[in-house]
Amino acid sequence: MAKAFAEIFEAISPPSPQPPDNPLYAVMPVPGHAGYFVGKDSESLACLLVSTDDRTGRPHPPIRLESLDAQFELRCHLTKADEPAREGIFTVIRCRDDNSETTRYFLSVCEMIVHVLGDRPTRAGIAAAVNRLAAIFQKIRQPPVRSLNGLFGELYLLSRSGNAARALTAWRADEHARFDFSYGDVRLDVKTAGGRSRTHIFSYEQCNPPPGTIAVVASLYAEQTAGGFSLRSLIGQIEARVSGDADLVLKLHETVAATLGASLNDGLSRCFDIRLAESSLQFFALEDVPAIRGPLPVGVSNVRFQSDLSALSSLSIEELIDSDPLFWDLLPGQA
Repeated sequence: MAKAFAEIFEAISPPSPQPPDNPLYAVMPVPGHAGYFVGKDSESLACLLVSTDDRTGRPHPPIRLESLDAQFELRCHLTKADEPAREGIFTVIRCRDDNSETTRYFLSVCEMIVHVLGDRPTRAGIAAAVNRLAAIFQKIRQPPVRSLNGLFGELYLLSRSGNAARALTAWRADEHARFDFSYGDVRLDVKTAGGRSRTHIFSYEQCNPPPGTIAVVASLYAEQTAGGFSLRSLIGQIEARVSGDADLVLKLHETVAATLGASLNDGLSRCFDIRLAESSLQFFALEDVPAIRGPLPVGVSNVRFQSDLSALSSLSIEELIDSDPLFWDLLPGQA
């Protein structure tokens, strides 16, 4: 198995300080990918260096964020182990945060960037990939937009879905999406409860779905526990299931980063009782949920309410698949 970028990074000794106009990076090549190097600068900050023979179009201007910067087609010097330094022109993407968890996350996303770009990266392709990485790092400096328990529920369902690639494609088109999963005529929202009461917050729009759709809520208990399953492990399971599609893996990271924001490092290490989630998972038709129905008064919007599902009859996975075969892709796989 090829070494993970984090493992390669740890094996690199930082170079001696150099003048700004003569940057030096200690590097190791990415196995199986010519033109890519995992690097460490004189401040021991993690870098990904990418070379390209394609010079079509204009070079991208530098990017500088609080925790990430990128310089395109920079002339710099590379040194590998005891070899003499050599000069080359590279795009240098650097994590400016020396926190070990942030570095680890940066390097894991860079692995996906390499898979997206392939062995013949173009100038335009590198710029697009770096912009996606920059967008992720902008998000992890912003406040969280959803609860940690809610994200756990969504990731749990993704990790158990019948077809992870299709489920991930259907997952959250944007942060303002009405449902967590939209797939054909299927609408699925995931709700978690921290206690043992199946009570959740719903929006008016969720309980009044578009005509012609089949709208369902997946309800489960989410409980953090020291010896449980971490969000990072769940994400790793999903990555493994869609490893052949680096673009989907990037979407996974983008959505997680947008959800957790500045709490990313802490959130990824939080652990949950996976057995409790598995045993408590139930599905209900949103049309059966106690809710406000019918037209709202003029001028009223953004209506939310709390509903108790404990008196409702749940739907089996078989029933849902019979109602629309697309549910097979989203719900836990059947033996």
